[in-house]
Amino acid sequence: MDDWYPVRLAPRDGTPVILWMEDAEAPPTYPVTVGVWETDDITRRSHWRVVGARYGTHTYFDQHIVGWRPLPCMYRA
Repeated sequence: MDDWYPVRLAPRDGTPVILWMEDAEAPPTYPVTVGVWETDDITRRSHWRVVGARYGTHTYFDQHIVGWRPLPCMYRA
């Protein structure tokens, strides 16, 4: 997990991040999984919301996440 941060340090403010999910032996390859932390308005439960073109929206919890990285910066200062 050289450049990966533990999920306990992931932002919980709705910031999109790259997620390494489920398989501790295989970090993600391109295309990566991007998710945001959110809280359900009705149940008040918090979870990772991951959106994929093929399968739609999925919900994951911390136990499904191996690590995270910030999204790369798309502009130059």
